[in-house]
Amino acid sequence: MHAVHAVLRLFTLSACALVLVSSVSKAGIVGITNGDALVGDRTSSLLTNGSFELGHPSPGVDVGWTPGTLHVGGYPATEVASISGWTSSYDDGAYGTWGAFSAAGAGPAHGANQVYFGNWFADISEAPIVNPSGEITFASSPIFTNDAGLGPLTLSQNVSGLTVGQAYLLDFFVTGEENTTGFTNLGLFGLSIGSEQRYLAVPTSANPFGASQRYQVSFTADTTSLDIAFSNWGHLPGQGAELVLDDVILNVVPEPGTAIMLGLGLFGLAVRSRDNDAQSEFRPEIGRFAAHDPE
Repeated sequence: MHAVHAVLRLFTLSACALVLVSSVSKAGIVGITNGDALVGDRTSSLLTNGSFELGHPSPGVDVGWTPGTLHVGGYPATEVASISGWTSSYDDGAYGTWGAFSAAGAGPAHGANQVYFGNWFADISEAPIVNPSGEITFASSPIFTNDAGLGPLTLSQNVSGLTVGQAYLLDFFVTGEENTTGFTNLGLFGLSIGSEQRYLAVPTSANPFGASQRYQVSFTADTTSLDIAFSNWGHLPGQGAELVLDDVILNVVPEPGTAIMLGLGLFGLAVRSRDNDAQSEFRPEIGRFAAHDPE
């Protein structure tokens, strides 16, 4: 069974590689998909502390990762703490929370903690267009105006040792603050990979994405070192949900030929193992498994 799962994972990554090779020749973000299934491989992730478990003073207990958490927002954050492996950027008054965050519509996806991006309310200059992939686009560049005068609340990580021209897959879990009970309208967050920024929908019970979902973002590296950043400008008008993030995974996408050959090899092992199992039966009279006689 483990071999079969490995085959499926390799073929999924291989499919990503085929899309990247066939559709683009330049660097940058080349594809965004969504769904409920985990596609990335946590064990080979290039990110540090993608599940936000390392360094937490009391796993599952909400702590603040911005100073504003201690006096704004109404959540029981106990202290301000830095999230290991990540860099935070915010204006005074933002209220980011790190822990189980019971006000989220779902999660955590992996481990005891997830990260909430609390940043008051914001207006937006352009009408958002929501695509089936969850990506949000605009007719022109949007301008966000935070009601408290704050800039975006951002959590980022620098990734080095990348290979220029290599394909990578970023897979992560998102839900929202009270996104099934109170803040059920459209919310969005920013995803930046290097110098390129995209906007993605926060899932809510009022949009097709439900209480939570995963995003898979394929990109080709144009430099050996870049920042991956998540940003929130605040609740959008109409009680838009704010971002809750967890289980961020970054993998190298294997070359299509390599992944397919590895997948076929593992598939062969899985079939052989299954056949071996099928050719044996438990014999209670002798207290062990015995092979069937060939016909």
